[in-house]
Amino acid sequence: MSTATSSPAPQQAGAPLEPRRAAARKYATSLALIATLGPFFYGFEGMVLNGAIAAVGSEFHLGPIAQGVAGAAGIIGGFIGAIFAGRISDRIGRRTTLMWVAPFLLFEAVLGAMCPWLGGYPFLIVCRIIGGIGFGAATTVAPGYVAEIAPADIRGRLIAFRQLAIILGLFFAGLINFLVVRAAGSTSETLALGLEAWQWMFLCLLIPAIFYAVMTARIPESPRWLVAAGRSDKAAAVITKVTGDTAEEAKDRVEAIRKTLGVKERTLGIRAVMTSQWKGLVFVAMAIAAFQQLTGTNGVFFYSNTLFQAVGFSEDTAFQQTLIITCFKIVGVVTGILLVDRVGRKRMLIYGGTLIFVSLAVVAFVFTIAPKTADGPDISHSPVLGFLAIAALCCFLLGFTSSWGPIFSIVMGEMFPNQIRGAAMSMASGADFFVNFLVVLLFPFLVAWSPAGIYWIYCGFGILAVIFTARYLHETAGKELEEMGA
Repeated sequence: MSTATSSPAPQQAGAPLEPRRAAARKYATSLALIATLGPFFYGFEGMVLNGAIAAVGSEFHLGPIAQGVAGAAGIIGGFIGAIFAGRISDRIGRRTTLMWVAPFLLFEAVLGAMCPWLGGYPFLIVCRIIGGIGFGAATTVAPGYVAEIAPADIRGRLIAFRQLAIILGLFFAGLINFLVVRAAGSTSETLALGLEAWQWMFLCLLIPAIFYAVMTARIPESPRWLVAAGRSDKAAAVITKVTGDTAEEAKDRVEAIRKTLGVKERTLGIRAVMTSQWKGLVFVAMAIAAFQQLTGTNGVFFYSNTLFQAVGFSEDTAFQQTLIITCFKIVGVVTGILLVDRVGRKRMLIYGGTLIFVSLAVVAFVFTIAPKTADGPDISHSPVLGFLAIAALCCFLLGFTSSWGPIFSIVMGEMFPNQIRGAAMSMASGADFFVNFLVVLLFPFLVAWSPAGIYWIYCGFGILAVIFTARYLHETAGKELEEMGA
């Protein structure tokens, strides 16, 4: 949570918690899980579109570029939401901002399915952008909210729930897509109420959207924001509930928060941040965000089906492939959750980044020596190359989901001083969405140029990411938020 001074003595490893602190941790954990429902929707929505995009293309007679725009529209919306959400949360509160995300998610869930009758393809793009604004805001504000309510010694693992939520969203949406297609025969076939299968996929977005709307209405406001708003008594009450502090200890924490906010308990906007003493810190966060995307997560999955087919999986076993990939993702992110508060953010990024670039080098090597065809590298006739590439894919998954996937969210939520957290989170998250958009946009062209070449490029970015992290990122594990200004 938050305080630099007069805080209770840290809990020694292995020592049992006092009952009131144990209960407070359970409460803080439940709040973190609720805050990650926005990222869950992000993963869910992305997989829904992945399953529906071919049918959407047929429905509206779209070419490859138009289908690509439909896919990228959510990322554009996410960028918009990310840029504004942090600063908005400074003004109206973290909880209130998270609550206002719900109408954006519901808009896409309901009207996205109805777009054939409400304006066709252009309206679908509008729905995707509006939904993107919602999950962009949610994925930006949630790490900061969790950082501000979590005890320092478990803060990392609670923020890392965000990455697990995205993975589970991807998996459950993939399961629903599989069941819908199996019931209908294809995404273009008609099911109940005269709606096609792909429309039912969109309507399934109502499940996480409604759950998100109900649950975020039940969480308290961030105590740091309450102090900034001059509501110190309410902030102390929330601190007591999420930390188990006594009333006196909670008052000391409130005073520590007030001191870090400075004159008039104010927070800084983006323009002020860029001229402040912390602008270098913000650039480090934005670089970490960019490296997270430039290490190749989208590129690896682009060829995942090809790699699985090369070792004997057929196209109609796509669900089994998804299940295997998801299992490795979950193992990776759970490993990260368990280790991040013990090993530290910086070392996890370095270790995971090393595994990432080595894995990318293996895939690049396989594609370099594999026979070339008009459709790209052909490894179908070489079981050794196929299994080598699959092993590299699985190692990449473990490396990314245990480090760069979740830990970017952790450092984004906790590495900034109280005065700049909202604005700085917007800038870091905006950089993440912007670079993601560029990678998705340019990847097909780069693959057409050279599949091996693009993976060597990703490998190079992975090496740079490790060097940059080792040189510029400061460790934040175990530190209170009020210490970040130093």
